Amino acid sequence: MKKTNLMIAVLTAAAAAVLWGCNGGAETSTENTEGGTSTAQGGQETVTLEMLLCDDTLEGGAMAAVVEKFNEEFKDQGIQVEINEIANADMPTQIMNRASVGELPALVKYANFNDYIDYVLPLDDIGLKQEDFNRNCTRNGKFMATPVNDTAVGLLINKTAFDEAGVSYPTTEEERWTWDEFIEAVQTVVDKSEKVTTGLVIDHSQQRINTVLYQFGMQYFDPEDSTKVIFRSDATRRGLEFLLSLYEEDGISRASVGVGTENAQDAFKTGTVAAHLAGNWVMTDYLENIKDFEWMPVLMPYETAKATCLGGNYLYAFDGTGVEEEAKTFIKWFYEPENYALYCQEGNYIPGKKNVEVDYKVDGIEIFQMEIEASIGQPQYDSDVQALEHSGESWENGLRDPMDRAIAGELDVEGVIDEAINNLTTNLTGLHE
Repeated sequence: MKKTNLMIAVLTAAAAAVLWGCNGGAETSTENTEGGTSTAQGGQETVTLEMLLCDDTLEGGAMAAVVEKFNEEFKDQGIQVEINEIANADMPTQIMNRASVGELPALVKYANFNDYIDYVLPLDDIGLKQEDFNRNCTRNGKFMATPVNDTAVGLLINKTAFDEAGVSYPTTEEERWTWDEFIEAVQTVVDKSEKVTTGLVIDHSQQRINTVLYQFGMQYFDPEDSTKVIFRSDATRRGLEFLLSLYEEDGISRASVGVGTENAQDAFKTGTVAAHLAGNWVMTDYLENIKDFEWMPVLMPYETAKATCLGGNYLYAFDGTGVEEEAKTFIKWFYEPENYALYCQEGNYIPGKKNVEVDYKVDGIEIFQMEIEASIGQPQYDSDVQALEHSGESWENGLRDPMDRAIAGELDVEGVIDEAINNLTTNLTGLHE
């Protein structure tokens, strides 16, 4: 008798659930798409777009904040975005593996799109255009991605130490140091400070090395012939000699930082370093983790030219996901002034889009923007040559690695130049001296 009553109860509940579902009170079906999910709820189909990215948590959760705003605004319009944050090192493998099985995400925020260009969705019809942005994202005549944030190399100083030593620092073009003037300034800070023992640390990064070399007049590719490598020059030699002199026994830096066994960012946070040549993104870390001294960005020194190296992430969509139009809707919304300014503010990002006003939470980002505006065109030209003419190819740390050996005393300047050119011409096709 108890079994009969239980069966009646189950059947009654099932019937009630069917009737309730027919009345549109709950989710009734879910269909997987390649770029997300499509869910019918109450007669309204909601498409959930997967966004693949890395480092958002480390950089303050800026994209998460903007996605939350988007989801609130579009909850009744049938589009939602879901962030899938993975490790930066895993991103290339994940994208290619998912492309091979036709399961690419709808959206990606990442530092590279050239290697995946065959899968990227053109964005020519969403009201954004190449001239709106600082970096070139046009490939084969089509606008393919948006520079979601720019990064620039710049100089940060221990303001407390400089002030205590009575040493001034440049925040206007008229005050900008030469490299000789900079060395004299930081040496004075070291001499007068009880705590500061090192004048300058530079990130263990090829981009930082390049920035200094560009300031000495170095060029990788001939502006008249992008297949011709002109790295072997007097300007390159002078720049390399200068960099190596920083790590000599009487230099203003430390060899351990030069070869990367000691992290420059961590060293600066101890308060024992006068200045740090770094990317602008370190400001978020310093804002949160430096409590016992004041720091600030200042203009970098120069030799023959003012130069910085641009980098950054891109926001783009993949083709063939079945949710292309919804993905374009998000990208178009993202770049509306209020939404994009929120993203830059939350992440302390330099805008990749031109003419954007941002109320930053940290002072000094305008210094990096000044560096971008003052920079010679050669860094961007060299970068475009590699991106446009050598897509899918990389010479990675082809200059940084021989520099490590030179700092360790294993190579001289000519040896660094020889190895760098060999690495460049071996890994990027069609190049010659």
